[in-house]
Amino acid sequence: MSFWHRVFARSEANPDPVALAELAQATHAGTTCHFGADNDGWFSCEIRLPDGAVLNLDRYLAEEEGVRRDLNTWAAWIETCDYSDRVDELMEWVIQSRQFFTLRRPLAASNDLAIEKLSTGICRHLALVLDGIWQADGEGLYDASGEKLLQEY
Repeated sequence: MSFWHRVFARSEANPDPVALAELAQATHAGTTCHFGADNDGWFSCEIRLPDGAVLNLDRYLAEEEGVRRDLNTWAAWIETCDYSDRVDELMEWVIQSRQFFTLRRPLAASNDLAIEKLSTGICRHLALVLDGIWQADGEGLYDASGEKLLQEY
């Protein structure tokens, strides 16, 4: 099983692999990053902790087939959260996203605290440098500072 985080970014900029690798290493010593990419803008990163736990980060551009549909699905989910006064703002943010990241982490690992710190740090970093917000399964939506914008129930 795994646990997912998602970043909805309005910027079209490419994430800096060096900055991501440095962040991973600074967050948890001994962590390595293995990157992959193609000419169409696809980007992936396997983040491996020293104990063997793996997090997978993937980037999808909004114009790729099926990605806009996924973004619209997330906007529709936000629309159902009528208990928040920020629904319209957050829906617009997701609709305006130019790229979408998924971060898959193991649900159960020997070092859950390190994985949580690393996952949160990566999402916050991407949200900060790419004008984004991020979501964690079972928790909700957050801004780049880590402030919860929408509680997930």
